[in-house]
Amino acid sequence: MTTRTVLVIGATGILAPAAGVLRERGDEVIGMSRHGADGTIAVDAQRCNELAATLADKRWDDALVYGRAVTDSSLGYLRAATPGRCVLVRTSAAADPAHGILIVPRDTVQLGWTAGSEHRWHTPEEVSEAALTALDDGDPRTLGTVRPWSDRP
Repeated sequence: MTTRTVLVIGATGILAPAAGVLRERGDEVIGMSRHGADGTIAVDAQRCNELAATLADKRWDDALVYGRAVTDSSLGYLRAATPGRCVLVRTSAAADPAHGILIVPRDTVQLGWTAGSEHRWHTPEEVSEAALTALDDGDPRTLGTVRPWSDRP
């Protein structure tokens, strides 16, 4: 099996479990966080110029990106710089009906919430599992439910 290098933006937060699983699989992880905790690269991924300068000498095959950590311009940079999959984990805000019809493109995980007796947001472990599955197959997916919007936690 060939080792791949995966950039993980959100490696100390919501995607920390994903970073751990990737390491267990034998992949090299380049973790990023605003504060550089736990061996990650310290950079504010919302600042595209800073992000590009920080990553200029780094190379990676695939990326997992927590949507709240980036802007449209920094996400565009990451997609252009990632030769493989660049999986975006979007928060439920992207599913707000005010934005129109919900479209979840390839390489995207749309976060929702659990419904029923355990009405709650998803855990980092659940989010990471969905992100890793999308990294493996590229299929778009919604984790949980996003309608009715009035039912969000």
